[in-house]
Amino acid sequence: MVIDDPEKIEILNEPTRKQILRLLSDRDMTLTQIARELDLSKRSVWYHLRVLLKRDLITLAKKKINVYGIEEKYYRARASVMIGHYAKSSKKIRGETLESSKDVVIGYLCAKKIHEPISDEKIERMAEQFTETVQKVIEDDGRLGKTRNQTKLAIYREAFKRLEESKWI
Repeated sequence: MVIDDPEKIEILNEPTRKQILRLLSDRDMTLTQIARELDLSKRSVWYHLRVLLKRDLITLAKKKINVYGIEEKYYRARASVMIGHYAKSSKKIRGETLESSKDVVIGYLCAKKIHEPISDEKIERMAEQFTETVQKVIEDDGRLGKTRNQTKLAIYREAFKRLEESKWI
């Protein structure tokens, strides 16, 4: 899912919310389970869950009565992968995204065993192209895997396939 609302993009970029979304992208979890997994207080987790619920980035997946008769609420991320629209992100987030993309591109170039020198400027351009292509792949079909990691793997494979077809190296 590509998020194009700048306010939601900022919300996605907050570290604790990123961790919560990562957990909820693979399985439904209760507030208590999230707090335990992230070693945070329930109050802190509840604060972040409310923010994510209000912005429609997570949903209440189900309610269950536990063995003690207490209602437990299970939350789920709206999508297994959520990214902020690159062009609509703040300068800070665009910079962080580009740095992350550079790492992926450099890893790709190493795996491809490309031996000729590649300038920093070319790596920068490749990272920008990769970022834009990943966004297009997600917009075309963001539901490519059963888990978050499988979805990311499928998205990256498709992005690199498209880039190779366009002779980007």
